[in-house]
Amino acid sequence: MTMNQTAEIKLFSNGSDAPTDDFTGQTRELRRELPTDPVRAVNLQTYVLVGVLALAALVCLWIFAPHLALDQWPALITLTAIAIVYERAGIQIYDRTHLSAGVVALFALSILTGPAGAVIAAPIVAFAAEVFTPSRWHARVFDMANYVLGNVAGAVVFLAIAGTGQSVNVWWIPAAAAAISVNYVISSGLVAVSVGMEHGENMISLWREKYSWIIPYYLVFGLLGAALAAAYLALGVTGILAFAAPPFMMRFAFSQYVSKTEQTVLELKEKNAELESANRNIMAMTRQLTETYDGTLEALVLALDARDHETKGHSFRVARYVMTMAKHMDVEPDTNEWIDMQRGALLHDVGKIGVPDHILHKPGPLTPEEWVNMKRHPHIGHEMLKDISFLSGAANIVHSHHERFDGKGYPRGLLGDEIPLGARVFAVADAFDAMTSDRPYRRALAADAAREEIVRHSGTQFDPDVVQAFLLVYEAIVRYAEESEHDKLEQAA
Repeated sequence: MTMNQTAEIKLFSNGSDAPTDDFTGQTRELRRELPTDPVRAVNLQTYVLVGVLALAALVCLWIFAPHLALDQWPALITLTAIAIVYERAGIQIYDRTHLSAGVVALFALSILTGPAGAVIAAPIVAFAAEVFTPSRWHARVFDMANYVLGNVAGAVVFLAIAGTGQSVNVWWIPAAAAAISVNYVISSGLVAVSVGMEHGENMISLWREKYSWIIPYYLVFGLLGAALAAAYLALGVTGILAFAAPPFMMRFAFSQYVSKTEQTVLELKEKNAELESANRNIMAMTRQLTETYDGTLEALVLALDARDHETKGHSFRVARYVMTMAKHMDVEPDTNEWIDMQRGALLHDVGKIGVPDHILHKPGPLTPEEWVNMKRHPHIGHEMLKDISFLSGAANIVHSHHERFDGKGYPRGLLGDEIPLGARVFAVADAFDAMTSDRPYRRALAADAAREEIVRHSGTQFDPDVVQAFLLVYEAIVRYAEESEHDKLEQAA
C-alpha cells in the first residue's frame, strides 16, 4: 500500500505516537531526532501475521519471478526507479498519512510485466522507501510483503480481465479499475489488521476511519498507471519518462498547498487552544462568582433569620419546597428561571429590613396602620434587588410573593398568570411552611391539615396547577420538613 501504509507502519514499527509536525515529507528526519522513543512491545499475533505474509510473498516470488521475460527488464528497471523516486518524494499530510504516486509506477509495471515484474519490484520499492528510516525488522518485512501481495494480486486480476498487458484494448479501463481496487483492499486491509493488533482497536472501525477515504485516489492512480503503461507501449522508455515528469512536478505544487493548509490548520488549532483555555478560565471565574453570590445570599438570609427568631430556617425550607415543586412544573434545572426561583424564595422577606422591630416582633394581631407598614416589605425588597443584575429576576418574585391567584393579594393585586410562576409556586410553599410552624399566637397545624387548607384554597389564593404539583411532591416535602425540625431540635439541645 503506497499512499498511506508507510506512515501507519512507521508508527507500528517504532512505537512512537508523536504527532508529525511537518507535512512536507520530513517525518523520517523527525524520527531521527527522537531516538529515545519507547519501543512498544510486539505481541505474538503480530509476529505470526508478519511471518505468514512473508511466507506468502516468498511463495509468490518463487512462482512468478522466473517468468519475467528478458525484454521486460527495461520497463522493470525504469518503472521501479520511478516508483522509488515517487515514494521518497511522497508528502506527509494531515497527521500521519503518507501520500505518494508510487502506486502509479508499480501498477503500470504490473500491467506491462504481469505478476512476474510486480513480485520483483514491489519489495525493492518498499525497502527503498524507508532505507534511511530507523525501523524494526518485522515492520520492514511487513511493508515488503504487503507491497508484494497487493501488487501481485492486482496484476493477476488485470491480466484475467484484459487478457494481456502488451497491447491496449477495450478491457483496459475496467481491468485497471478492478485490479487497483483489489490492490487497495489487500493493502489497506492488511495495514488495518496490523495496526488493530498493535493498538487493540477494532480493525473494521479503524479501516473506515483511516483508510476508506483513499478509495477515489486509488482509482485515479490506477487509471494513471494504465495510461503510463500505454505510453510505454507506444514510445518505450521515452514515453515513461515523458509521462512521469508531470506527476512529479505536481508533487511540488501539492506540497506547497499542503504546507499552506497545514500552517492554517495549526494556526487555527493554536487559536482554538487559546480560546479553550480562556473559556476554562471564564468558567472557573463564573463558578467562583456563583459561589460568592450564593454565599452572600445565604449570609443575608441568616442575618434575616437572626433578626426574627420565630421564623428561623423558614427561608431555606421554603426555597427547598419551591424547587421540589418546580421540577414538576417543567422548570429546567440550572436555567435562569430555575435560579431566579431559588434566589427569590431565599430572599422573599428581605424587604422586612425596612419594617420596624416593634411591628415585626409583635406577638398579637397588627393594627390596620401596622398592616399598611408590613405590606410595604415586598415593594421594599423589590427596590433593594431590582438593580442588582444577577438578582433582577429574583426581584420580581420578591415583589409578587404575597399576590393571590384571584387578584386579592398585595401590593399590586395581580391576577392569575400576571403573577410570575416563581411567586405562584412560592405562595403554596410559604403557606405550607407557615401553617406547619409554631407562632407566638398559635400552634403549628399537622401536615395533613395544612395540605387540606391548601387544597381548599386552590383557584382562589393558589394557582390550581401549582397545587397539583404540591400534591405530587407532598410526601417529599413532609419528609424534608420533619428532617428540618429534627435538626432544629438537635441544635437546640
